Amino acid sequence: MSPSNAFTYAADLLDPPRWEPEDRPQLEAHQVPPDGSWDLWVLEAGRGAGKTEACSRYFAGYMRTNPGARGRIIAPTYADAVESCVKGPSGLLSMDPSIRWVPSAPGGSIVEWPNGSEALVLGTPFPRDVDRLRASGNRHIDWFEEMAANVQLKDAWDQAQLGLRLGDHPHAIGSTTPRPTPAYRLIRDQSGVVRTHATTDDNPHLSEQWRARIKARYGGTRLGRQELGGELIEDVEGALWTRAVLDACRVAEQPELTRVIVAVDPAATSGQSADDTGIVVVGLGVDGHGYILDDKTCHLPPEGWGHRVVNAYRQYEADKVVGEVNNGGEMVKHVIYTVDEDVPFKPVHASRGKQTRAEPIAALFGNPEEDHPPRVHLVGGFAALEDELCTWTPGDKSPDRLDSAVWGLTELMLGRSKPKPDI
Repeated sequence: MSPSNAFTYAADLLDPPRWEPEDRPQLEAHQVPPDGSWDLWVLEAGRGAGKTEACSRYFAGYMRTNPGARGRIIAPTYADAVESCVKGPSGLLSMDPSIRWVPSAPGGSIVEWPNGSEALVLGTPFPRDVDRLRASGNRHIDWFEEMAANVQLKDAWDQAQLGLRLGDHPHAIGSTTPRPTPAYRLIRDQSGVVRTHATTDDNPHLSEQWRARIKARYGGTRLGRQELGGELIEDVEGALWTRAVLDACRVAEQPELTRVIVAVDPAATSGQSADDTGIVVVGLGVDGHGYILDDKTCHLPPEGWGHRVVNAYRQYEADKVVGEVNNGGEMVKHVIYTVDEDVPFKPVHASRGKQTRAEPIAALFGNPEEDHPPRVHLVGGFAALEDELCTWTPGDKSPDRLDSAVWGLTELMLGRSKPKPDI
């Protein structure tokens, strides 16, 4: 019997799936699937709230109790899908030791259950990846991991829906920290969608030390409300960037590049309570437009971020590294030269306020409402960087990714960053 005929949705079997993994803590109230019949269950939650755990258990239970079921795991990137949903601490392998992970199966990477159920594992960072959904065959269930962070969500969702048609009640689940992208807002408000909500504080298993540290850094901020509180934060009044602007300037690939720069905004202090070190790679195309190529921002000590900067310089065959030296002074140059003294480094000094530096760069992103085409583009999606751009308002402390992107694009597009003379 083929998998498509072996499965029939039945309330007494699947409402909810009657299977629980061994040696896992009891689900918290916010992790329990909602009652009733729904087409999509979305668990909107802050970081560490247990949303991946909840969806992983539901998905594993579904596949265990339905021999021959066919599913898909769809994430912003393939690496995200593997790390979070398959191999991570809340992934399927940790839920069910009987399953088999086959990273190079015909048709793509799959997870297999002993009863013949299987799930295809996919990432959709670019339009060409969405086409794999078209070719992935018909399915009973989909799991969208971090769906609000998927830059191809609209097209990925549409293609998945067309193939989600096996059984009496094909349906999907979604685990995500909410972001106010047009595609995500459209999906979450559709009929047949049930949303549940949780905050970081709803998970009693988190380290109290980590919880205290993260609240000290982000408590009361817009980013904290989104990333910890699981709130859907709309465009912020006064912010220099909006989601619509970023979506309008997004491209799948960059043209041939004439210059590439790695920009660094170092953490002012060290230790767990320090800021991140912003590391953004930008390039100038033959068309004269700027392209944000990568965001390698990290929370590492100087030795760690120094290697990260040099590796980015080598990976993208960059022309030079520019680094903000107001806080770190000669430290930035010293850290980079300790790793590789042959890397061309240009120190840049903030002689103007952050708003004054950021405004001309924000203008280069264009404005679709005013028919102002962009001269700067995002190559793919950078969820964390985009969150910083769309939630920062002049007067607030500017975040690290934003600062490094502004430094890089200023050097690349405007030629206004002034090097501080070496002494």
